[in-house]
Amino acid sequence: MSFQTFEITAGMKNIRLMGRMDLTQSPLALDWTGSGMEFRFRGTDTWAKLEAPAAAPVMWMIVLADGQPVTRFPVEPGIRMYPLLLGLEAEQERTVTLMKETQCMPEQPEATVLLHSLRINGELTELPERKMKIEFLGDSLTSGEGALAAKGNMEWVTPWFSARGNYSWYACEALNAERSILSQSGWGVCWDWQHTEKNNLTDAYEYVAGVLQGTEAEARGCRKLWNFESWKPDIICIRLLTNDNNGMNERKSFEEDRENVIRGAMNLIRKVRKYNPDAKIVWILPGTDCHPELAAEAVKRMQTEGMQELYSFAVPDYGPEDMGARWHPNAEYNRKVGIMLGEFLKEIQNSEFRIQN
Repeated sequence: MSFQTFEITAGMKNIRLMGRMDLTQSPLALDWTGSGMEFRFRGTDTWAKLEAPAAAPVMWMIVLADGQPVTRFPVEPGIRMYPLLLGLEAEQERTVTLMKETQCMPEQPEATVLLHSLRINGELTELPERKMKIEFLGDSLTSGEGALAAKGNMEWVTPWFSARGNYSWYACEALNAERSILSQSGWGVCWDWQHTEKNNLTDAYEYVAGVLQGTEAEARGCRKLWNFESWKPDIICIRLLTNDNNGMNERKSFEEDRENVIRGAMNLIRKVRKYNPDAKIVWILPGTDCHPELAAEAVKRMQTEGMQELYSFAVPDYGPEDMGARWHPNAEYNRKVGIMLGEFLKEIQNSEFRIQN
C-alpha cells in the first residue's frame, strides 16, 4: 500500500462533492447541513485535513462507510488532520462519506468547516453515480435540530443537529439519490419565528449560502449567485411555513397575514420553478397545529395556474414519544418519515399522476 494526498478541488475524479459551495474556492467551505464529500477507496486508512476558522459555535462532522455511521467528531479551531477510518482490510473497497452535521449559523457567519485535503493509505477507486438528485429547502426540521438528543433536553447546541438522523437522508437512501440541503432553523418563507421579515429562505435561494452575510461569509463565496446549471435536481422538496405560522402567533396576526403567507409560498414555488424548470416540486406540509391548509392552498392555486409536476405531501404529526431536544422530533421519527417520503417520491418518479388537493 502507499500513502497518497489529494487537495480537494471541484471536478476531481472519483470524489463527489455534496451541497452548495463556491467551487472556485480553495479550500472549499462546508456551510450547509449535509455538505461534504464522498469517495470510494481500497486500502487500510484514510484521513481528511479540515479547518475551523472560528472556535464557536462548534461544527460537527460524521463519517460513514457504505452508508453506515462509523464516527462523529467536532472540528477543533485551526487546521488539523482527522482520521476517518483506520485499520481496514487492505484489499476491500468501501464508499466513505464525510459530511457536516451542523447547519449554517447566521449569527456567527465566520463559523464554518473548510475542506483542505484527503489522505489515504491505498487507492481511490471508481465511485458509482447515484440515480438522481434531490434538493431540500427547509427549517429546523430539515436541519435535523434536536434529533440526537434525549427527550426533554432543552439545550440549543450544535451536537444535537444531524444530517444523518434526518428524514432527507432516509428519503435519498431509498432512491439512491444525491442530496443538497438548504435549511435554517427558525426561518420561513416570508419571515422567521419572531416575524422578522429579513430572515426568509425565499430571498436566500439564489445564493450559494444566502442565509450567511458579512465579510467572512462573502470571502468564502456565500453571497455569490448560485450556478443552477452546475447541479440540477430531479426533485425539490420544500418543508416550510412552520415558522411563518409561529411568527403569526408571535404577532397574533393570523387573519391579517393569512393571504400574505399563501402568496409568499406561491412566489417561492415560482422562484424554484424558474431556476429548476425540469424538476418535480413537492411541498411537505406543516403539522396540523401549523395551518397546513395554507401551503396546500398555495400548491392548489399554482396547479390551477397550470404549473405541472407540483405536489403536496403530508407527514404524520410527532407526539411525545417522538421527541428529541426542544420539541423537535428524534432520529427514529425522522427515519419513519424519510421512508414514507421516499416511497412517495418513488411513486411520482415512476408515474404520470398528479396530486390534487
